[in-house]
Amino acid sequence: MAATVREAIRELVQSSVDTLEALLELSDAELEQASDHVCAQGGDVWRLITNMIDHEKIHVGQITDGRYESRITQRPLARLAAEWLEERARFVGSVAGLSDEEFNSETAEGEWTYRAIAKHVLLVEQDALRNMRENALTMSS
Repeated sequence: MAATVREAIRELVQSSVDTLEALLELSDAELEQASDHVCAQGGDVWRLITNMIDHEKIHVGQITDGRYESRITQRPLARLAAEWLEERARFVGSVAGLSDEEFNSETAEGEWTYRAIAKHVLLVEQDALRNMRENALTMSS
């Protein structure tokens, strides 16, 4: 694991992307296959994955409790970044599992496609970041 917080975040985010891609490659039938991984607790791939989810929740609680007890409150910008990342994960989750055909189809007749919505979200984000950078340059001049 990386020694700095920012490097650890990059490592965790990249691992999340890799894991998401691997999970999306699985078929529903593969969830029923036996798993010899200790976290599957003698069960199948479904149990392994659900225990991975629970494992993360346990450790989020551990870190949250530790920060609370140590009075290590998040800075406002770190809190905003964390909340944005949670919403981005929800957004990615909302399109995960769509076929390419579904992704390029309208959400309802006459409405935007799923792809158009994803592109809109990405463009608004990029524009907002560009605006923040420009404002920061203006303020420092």
